[in-house]
Amino acid sequence: MPGPDLHIHSNASDGALAPQEIVARAAALGLPAIAITDHDTVAGVGAALEAGRDRALEVIPAVELSAELDGRGMHILGYFIDSADPTLAIRLTHLRSVRIDRAERIVASLQRSGLDVTFHDVLDAADGGAVGRAHIAHVLVAGGHASSVSDAFDRLLGRGRPHHVPKPTGTAAEVIGWIREAGGVAVLAHPALSGVDDLIGQLASLGIVGIEAYHGSHDHETRQRYIRLAAAHGLVCTGGSDFHGDDAEGNPLGSADVPDAVLASLRAAHGSQDTGTGR
Repeated sequence: MPGPDLHIHSNASDGALAPQEIVARAAALGLPAIAITDHDTVAGVGAALEAGRDRALEVIPAVELSAELDGRGMHILGYFIDSADPTLAIRLTHLRSVRIDRAERIVASLQRSGLDVTFHDVLDAADGGAVGRAHIAHVLVAGGHASSVSDAFDRLLGRGRPHHVPKPTGTAAEVIGWIREAGGVAVLAHPALSGVDDLIGQLASLGIVGIEAYHGSHDHETRQRYIRLAAAHGLVCTGGSDFHGDDAEGNPLGSADVPDAVLASLRAAHGSQDTGTGR
């Protein structure tokens, strides 16, 4: 039987499918539980929760946030958050406004280089979701300026590329605090992609409870390395595919082979954590 998939993006951010479609697909695959982990938004959580109840599929309210520690960027997943928390809503609204400002600056840079790209095109690609570089990449592909989303990042948008614009982010301590204040627990996302192994000890001291050892991009040896690192720092292991859609470059839904015990361990960590909210 397949295990849970705790890292999935819907069209509320940079995924291709609506939350209801993701739930239907997950149920058809026999997944026992999923988490919608959109970037800087919980707009898809409510619909996923409702659809999950209809299909007897457990949906974990979650979010994915960017953070910085010692000048280095990473993504942090927040699980079991109160998606209706008003303070969290204010913070996420601000983060989405930062995303829009960044996207506008990237588009202006692309235009100065002579590429026929408009911010209206980017908003159309986002279709109401939290605007991100992936939407700009899709516009570049549609306009014939890149052969693929990966090509757009590799040549134009990625760190060190000519049109890269850094995104202002909260510190790791702040982001972990936001998650805890919203009743959730914080987990370091796709650590091999972030390349912050040497910071895991600091992150543990700041309050993360887990590492996403079973990420869809991790091979067996990489997973085992993070399982050992988690044990060394007293952290739980989590996992998910990081699914963005069938036509997106990435991993298929349910493909991370996450053990069933992962969700129980994450739930136990949540139950034992003093979030400071009274929940």
